[in-house]
Amino acid sequence: MSATVVCGTPLEPTPLEPWTAARLGPPAGALTREAIERWQLARLNETIAWTRERSPFYRERLAGSASASLTNLADLCSLPFTTGADLALAPERFLCVSQSEVRRVVTFSTSGTVGKKRVFFTAEDLDCSADYFEHGVRAVAARGERMAIALPCERANSVGWQLAKGIERAGVVPIRCGLATDPGPLLDAIDREQPAAGIGLPTQMLALAYRADAERSAAFRNLRSMVLCSDHVPSSLVEAIRRRSGCAVFEHYGMTETGLGGGIDCEAHAGYHFREADLYVEILDPLTGAPMPDGCEGEIVLTTLSRRAMPLLRYRTGDLSRPMPGPCPCGSVLKRLARVRDRIGSSVALSASGSLTLSMLDEALFALPGVTDFTASIQSGKPSRLELVFSIARGCASPNEAAIHDALNMIEIVQAATRAGELAVSTTATCQPLEHPTPKRRIEVR
Repeated sequence: MSATVVCGTPLEPTPLEPWTAARLGPPAGALTREAIERWQLARLNETIAWTRERSPFYRERLAGSASASLTNLADLCSLPFTTGADLALAPERFLCVSQSEVRRVVTFSTSGTVGKKRVFFTAEDLDCSADYFEHGVRAVAARGERMAIALPCERANSVGWQLAKGIERAGVVPIRCGLATDPGPLLDAIDREQPAAGIGLPTQMLALAYRADAERSAAFRNLRSMVLCSDHVPSSLVEAIRRRSGCAVFEHYGMTETGLGGGIDCEAHAGYHFREADLYVEILDPLTGAPMPDGCEGEIVLTTLSRRAMPLLRYRTGDLSRPMPGPCPCGSVLKRLARVRDRIGSSVALSASGSLTLSMLDEALFALPGVTDFTASIQSGKPSRLELVFSIARGCASPNEAAIHDALNMIEIVQAATRAGELAVSTTATCQPLEHPTPKRRIEVR
């Protein structure tokens, strides 16, 4: 398969493709869908057997399954789902190794789950994630270049620590900046170290781009790419970063349950390429559990293929995406998923007018000049009240009421609700970084 040519230069296939080919070892190094699916079927059967033997949770959960092994990938749908509530209720019952083999335990809570989830990793599991980071980073930085990591790096085996370990293997020099709520120190570090790439939270990197632009800083003279991770990525935010920084923007999708790394887009910026040697991805109807056809949105359901400590079978992420039809313009045969915009159950009803999602607000409000972040909450009443608090980049004027009104009117549901008298909007602006009540941004309901 040939790659698309852009401005006279052919796009490079995602670096995950040769890595996947090396993992599978197909004849002559040619990666095909058939080879990937054979590998996945074999690893699925190994994982099922491993969990039946070792995990008390899956030994009970799979007791009623008709077959001990799958004959094809479609047979996976006969197995029951695993949920976040399962992880929160009894995480130790998922363990397939002794506690002495566990090298990292991540404890966290997410919206919609009662209690805290715990995910266990062996040294081998962590090394596999570092291997993924090693190859994924090659899309954004070359050997000998530097990469700023604006993620937690202090604790051993934290996400930033694992990323630094992986990119060092690729010959890229990690600059451990840590999670930066204030773009000032991060901008100083970039100005001092002159990295070619950076990685951080979407709103954090947007604030950085505004700060550099406002100060006409020389910090970005070598920075040519940014990776956005750890939260949903609105297209309007990506466009604002590109416009302000001049950088290519890559998007990464992953979570603790995927082993931190999941999928990343390529130079074509046409969907996430997944680490298909380690994860099997289904996109299913959230209500029926039936597979969704290409182009149709459904829930991302993941099965791990190489994890030893805590494999997960058909794990319901709650995130919504759609399979991308056809081959990627970069020429890769790896499957792609569209940008994740929303989660199941994250929409908020606006009376008879319909439901509002955070992605709707994101696309409208991050397009406003100077907005680097916002919180949104709905207070019920007659009318309901949408309260917006904006974080404004230093040196930028706050958007006026007319501009905010025009942006919100781009959302049909908001426009209909306000015209019907079912919704009132109040806004506040600050130059301070905003604190969000949950690890990922969402609309709060009061």
